[in-house]
Amino acid sequence: MPDILGLPWLDALSAAALALSLLVYVLLDGTDLGTGILCAFQRSPESRHVINLSLLPVWDGNETWLVLTAGGLLGLFPLAYGIILSALYIPVFMMLLALVMRGMAIEYRHYAPQLFDLMLVAGSLLAALAQGIIVGALLQGIATDGRQFTGSGFEWLRPFPLYCGLALVCGYSLMGIGWIIWRCSGELETWGRRVMPWLAIVTGILLAGLLAWTTQLYETWRQHLFNIWLWGPLLLVGVLAVALFGVGLILRRPFLPLAGVLVMVSCAFCALVFTLFPWIVPPVLSITQTAAPPATQRFLLLTFALLVPVTLFYNSWVFRIFSGKIAG
Repeated sequence: MPDILGLPWLDALSAAALALSLLVYVLLDGTDLGTGILCAFQRSPESRHVINLSLLPVWDGNETWLVLTAGGLLGLFPLAYGIILSALYIPVFMMLLALVMRGMAIEYRHYAPQLFDLMLVAGSLLAALAQGIIVGALLQGIATDGRQFTGSGFEWLRPFPLYCGLALVCGYSLMGIGWIIWRCSGELETWGRRVMPWLAIVTGILLAGLLAWTTQLYETWRQHLFNIWLWGPLLLVGVLAVALFGVGLILRRPFLPLAGVLVMVSCAFCALVFTLFPWIVPPVLSITQTAAPPATQRFLLLTFALLVPVTLFYNSWVFRIFSGKIAG
């Protein structure tokens, strides 16, 4: 088969499978994390209880995509896995610990509501912040000699990754408000519709700042981000998503604001992927340089082809079973 975007077709399919699983995780569990963060702004125990109930059936299934992504990175790109994990061990460990805390808070809230509400907020906030820091550290670049990590392990503490963490916290919170509008009713829905436009403005400003900052990191990033073949389709889809978002708020449609935000997040994710392409350990190692042997890739891609439809079906089934608004 011919090369795809300059990559051997097997390497391109492996990278696409990894990107797809990560995107689905961001859309699903990112919404959950944002919803958990927003618990901090609810004074009423009843409102926090409703938010917890909305997350209870879905959070564990959504996290499956993170496991799939991590396993895919290890199997499909083992060299990249080793270097990235070595460079980002602390934020990755922080994220995993926070996700465990978030899961405990959702499952055991009825034993000690105040304690576990605090754990839900702290776990969601810490996980979102850590994920943004990881993305920022990748964009910033990882010190490596091509075989192993050569940095200090604290490069993620620099301003740019921390800024990315803040931006992702706001982005996830925006998704979380969309979830609250869709799944909750009464005072929670009213609060969400009032706050969502303002948070969208703040998130947009942070995203614009992130875009401008990213173009200053590497010339390659600047060239990729100003490529009309990238921005043309993304801008068109982004404008349609903003229109969908606005129409949903004006017409008071429960799902449309969330749908618009999810499409915008998907556009931002695609921009990130195309910015980094073809590097997987930027700016030194490419997808092809870190790919596993072809036989390993074929086996794992076959596994992906079996697991992804089953997991998507499970997610869809759970959302269908527990659809509808939750009364406060």
